[in-house]
Amino acid sequence: MLAKKLKYGDTIGVVGVANALNHDEYMTEHLEKAEKLFRNKGFKIKRGKYLLENYYGSAGTREQKAEDMMNMFQDDEVKAIICLNGGQTCNTFIDLLDYEIIKQNPKIIVGYSDITVLAQTIYNKAGLVTFHGESFVHFGEDDGEEKFKEFESAFINKKIHKLYTGKKGIIRDGNVEGKIIGTNLGSMMYLLGTEYLPDMQDKILLIESYRTSPNECQRRFAHLKQYGMFNKIKGIIIGYNYDLQKTGSIYPQMEDILLEYTKEYDFPIIKCNEFGHRIVNSVIPIGVQGKIDTNSENVFEITEDFLLD
Repeated sequence: MLAKKLKYGDTIGVVGVANALNHDEYMTEHLEKAEKLFRNKGFKIKRGKYLLENYYGSAGTREQKAEDMMNMFQDDEVKAIICLNGGQTCNTFIDLLDYEIIKQNPKIIVGYSDITVLAQTIYNKAGLVTFHGESFVHFGEDDGEEKFKEFESAFINKKIHKLYTGKKGIIRDGNVEGKIIGTNLGSMMYLLGTEYLPDMQDKILLIESYRTSPNECQRRFAHLKQYGMFNKIKGIIIGYNYDLQKTGSIYPQMEDILLEYTKEYDFPIIKCNEFGHRIVNSVIPIGVQGKIDTNSENVFEITEDFLLD
């Protein structure tokens, strides 16, 4: 199921689903700057009722988050939903959402990091293609204009830009096709063993991490292996891993550890720096068909529509 693309003048809803902002003046300033940026570009902004709530550091109670999210899906004026910020508590309210109503009101929903939980859950339970992309407050940072260009390219012009143009490293060769799933590894693992994780059979998995270490990578890859995920997926694309890459190549990289933990498999592994934390993120549709071909100039491409006209 696809949402419709945006046009200038549309209303965008902003909902808090993870960490709170109102305890952080710096982030609140980014929220206001992001709102100004979108209005200057011709969009209207509608805040969720509980956007500035702070429940033990979370953007409201689980009931408040669910209410705001469902209100946005049922609001005919709202054409897209951008999640406010990442954090740690996106999985706390997914059991309160009405996925039948979401099916009846397909809309763009976008965010990253902890929003991976929501993106995969909505794709799995409602069949709606969701999106990895900047959370709303990050449009208020110094590189907000560059981030908006990626947003505009994808949601106005239906073109994925940065993911295609960025340099890609081939860690393991291969040629496969499958639906795209991802992207934050730690957040995705909250869903293991639940009804909210999509069926991983024949999927292309995109992974990245923010605060991580070689030991954490070992632990997570061992967990995925024991869970049986590597027996199902068709390929992996690794994004930018801030803690491992911020100081160059001092540490073993995620791709090095993944290669070791999957040495008995033959699925392709690609490395790029176009999605992750503290960078300008490419928009990536979750739930559409993609293709890895390490013999192709493009290496990776999305092979079906991700928005309706």
